[in-house]
Amino acid sequence: MEYRFMQDEDKEKVKRMWNYCFDDPQPFVDWYFRDYYRAENTLGIFQGENLLSSLQLIPYEIYLRGSSHPSAYIVGLASSPEARGRGLIKELLKTSLKEMRKRNCPISLLMPFQAQFYYPYQWEFCYHHFLYRISLEDLREIGESYGEWREIKELDDEIIESLALVYSAFVKDKHGFVKRSSTNWKLIWGELQVEKGFAYLLIDRGKPVGYIFYYLKSDKIVVKEMAYTGFRAQKSLFRFLYNHRSQVEFLEWHAPVDDATHFMLPDPKIGVSLYPFLTARIVDVEKILTLINYPPEATGEVIIGVNDSLAGWNNQTFYLQVHNRKGKVWVTDRKPQVMLGIGALTQLVFGVLSAPKLVFQEKISVENLQILQFIDKLFPQCNNYINEYY
Repeated sequence: MEYRFMQDEDKEKVKRMWNYCFDDPQPFVDWYFRDYYRAENTLGIFQGENLLSSLQLIPYEIYLRGSSHPSAYIVGLASSPEARGRGLIKELLKTSLKEMRKRNCPISLLMPFQAQFYYPYQWEFCYHHFLYRISLEDLREIGESYGEWREIKELDDEIIESLALVYSAFVKDKHGFVKRSSTNWKLIWGELQVEKGFAYLLIDRGKPVGYIFYYLKSDKIVVKEMAYTGFRAQKSLFRFLYNHRSQVEFLEWHAPVDDATHFMLPDPKIGVSLYPFLTARIVDVEKILTLINYPPEATGEVIIGVNDSLAGWNNQTFYLQVHNRKGKVWVTDRKPQVMLGIGALTQLVFGVLSAPKLVFQEKISVENLQILQFIDKLFPQCNNYINEYY
């Protein structure tokens, strides 16, 4: 078997496998393989001319612990029927980690079709949403008319700048989000068009203060994304949605996990749930612990033993020394003061679970209470948000 990135002539093989494995509408698939797919980002396993398994590594910049870092979002992981049950997915994931490391991507993202399938490979949930599936009538008392609505009919540099301004304000108190480029905005717009969606900007005194991307489907309005610079803008978005009650009955919206709308709903026991959204995994322990910023009060050193069955370069003991918010890291043969798997370390770095919580779950073992307190100080919990689906 041969592991390699795709060539131009392999595109139809990847597309055929995608169609076989995923239940996406053909217009979406055609758009994806025309505008989104890149051969140089698509890794496959071949037996002769036959494609047995493939995945795509979509590049993003992720804001993590005070700075932005390159990452690879694993998309389209699939196998042909005759290749299943042979352990090829595990080998493909191992190969993808090596390739990500070559590309200097210290972290990876993955949206699992089934979480349990990826737990053995230690991609762990680091992002959650509040999923609202509620009646539009529930918005009647919490919406408020404010500003001026402008439909986005085509994407130009001015519109991209307006969207980016709102997005930057929306994520300023969040963590783990994508640093979107013009290319990212164009791809988001392209998907919206192929799905026959709609987009509006909210303007107040000449400045953008909100936006919404959405679809009208059967009896509901599905919000792909909405962002706002403040509470009044959010209430105006709710009024905008409520004004669709003559067309549809329900709202479906993936909100940030810090969203407080459920406190204002007439019956928040109905239609509000916590939705595990996206997993992550550290690709290169030494690199990520060197690149991130630490809290100003976190000064000291600790010896961390990491278990990683897929990436041997991580399956080691690391000496971490932190001073002036930066870390120095090197491999050591000293006895670890902390032991944990790569998945638990990922959740620490992303700030989704605290060190004491991971100890309670028996995912971390520590030498003593002082070491636990220091680890907890190094990796305070964060408010993670991401809304990229591939």
